[in-house]
Amino acid sequence: MPMLDVAYSLVLPVFGVVVVGYVAARFGWFSDSATDGLDKFVFTFAIPALLFRALANTDIPDTLPWGLWGSYYGGILIVWAIGIAVAMALLRRPFKDAIIIGFGGGFSNTVMLGIPIILVAFGDEASVPLFLILAFHGLTVFTICTFLLEMAQAAERHDGTERPDPKRILLDSLKGMARNPLIWALGSGVIFGQTGLTLPGPVDGVLEKLGQAGIPCALFAMGATLSRYEIRRSVGAASQIAVIKLGLHPLIVFALGSYVFALPVMWLKVATVMAAVPSGVYTFIMANRYQAAPGAASSAVVLTTGLSLLTLSAVLTWALSF
Repeated sequence: MPMLDVAYSLVLPVFGVVVVGYVAARFGWFSDSATDGLDKFVFTFAIPALLFRALANTDIPDTLPWGLWGSYYGGILIVWAIGIAVAMALLRRPFKDAIIIGFGGGFSNTVMLGIPIILVAFGDEASVPLFLILAFHGLTVFTICTFLLEMAQAAERHDGTERPDPKRILLDSLKGMARNPLIWALGSGVIFGQTGLTLPGPVDGVLEKLGQAGIPCALFAMGATLSRYEIRRSVGAASQIAVIKLGLHPLIVFALGSYVFALPVMWLKVATVMAAVPSGVYTFIMANRYQAAPGAASSAVVLTTGLSLLTLSAVLTWALSF
């Protein structure tokens, strides 16, 4: 499918809803409290219903997908390391800032953009690799990021004499994972799917309606949330994040999935497209919490989202061509 057709039929409608949300919030037609409420609805009800229903009707592979995890999470770790090295060597940023700059280069907006883009583009066939990527995404990425930031912060406070407690960080991450509605939806959907039962008609209908609301509401909330961030802060670091996130990240994941782990075609498509998704808003949330390059993080979220209108069109054109 030609790139212009992909952009016109798939990407522009998706980003059009994002723009509507952005404009509505920017001009005060949609308040911050309304955005927070919509975001909570998406994260707590709509997207979990979408994922549960998809997985309840999907067969899960019997063997663990080490190749998929190696391709996707290996790609994250590689670009993260590259981002840290470049930020410290070229931008002369301290280690704590470099952690966030590298994090932004490897952390995709999985819920607000990744799930809608992938399911719209590939349908239910993409549910299994999508689930397998999402299953450990938060635990893996946030645990590593928190550990590194805690280590850097402790070193700043005590000249390296204090070290973070790995057990506490892991325990906090597991607690956060246990409270995550997406994890509950993913896990329960898989378990129900393995029972061989079918969802009762009324229950399936409710889940279908909630799931149908999930994608447009997620995109609208994404746009409204972006209106809170500025693109003028730390443009140099934000540009580095954009190059790594939108260019290097999907290339590395594709290379690992193709030449190292030989993934099935659909799994390769899902992993590569997910890697091509722009930086998630949690990049700024983590940066703001630890005061580690918050300007670069907020700028990168906006910049990568805007540029991904072109880069995602290109990646999806490739993915839909075979």
